[in-house]
Amino acid sequence: MKHLIKSIFGLILRLYVGYEFLTAGWEKIVSGFNGVAVTGFLKSGLAQTHGALLASKGAEAAAHANVSDVWAWFISNIFIPSSPLFAFIVKYGEFFVGLGLILGCFSALAAFFGIIMNFSYLLTGTVSVNPQLVIFQLIILLIGAAVYTIGIDRLFMEKLVSKHPVLKRGFFKVLFPVDKQ
Repeated sequence: MKHLIKSIFGLILRLYVGYEFLTAGWEKIVSGFNGVAVTGFLKSGLAQTHGALLASKGAEAAAHANVSDVWAWFISNIFIPSSPLFAFIVKYGEFFVGLGLILGCFSALAAFFGIIMNFSYLLTGTVSVNPQLVIFQLIILLIGAAVYTIGIDRLFMEKLVSKHPVLKRGFFKVLFPVDKQ
């Protein structure tokens, strides 16, 4: 194995982050997580905007809003009206990101989409474990091809990238890294 330490470290991070996502997604799948739950979560984010804090708690609280007005616009005009769709995307997205990280199948791609989900939660005003998961997922991306050494990716990633040369260029090479022989 070319990068043993990085591979083992990547495996540990993948398993931890994958477990967090898989269990969160599974919990949502079996609990009947739906658009009503998403709308409630998003409305709690709207309550943390400058305007909402100014109206409810005064100017001092409004000076430190957790949710930006731009993100509040997205919440009000895109996310809430489409909450059933986003409920589906969140529960199955979390589940499949977790599964991909645990199995080592499209690991970097799973970490990338996990980062997008974590940032969405952060922008909506929820801290929880999201910053820590973002850092771990960034490390998974930075480890590069070594993250594929222990997992299903090692069985097909080089063939996939050699068959589709576009995956060797630009940002794709971060999501589909292979060792240069």
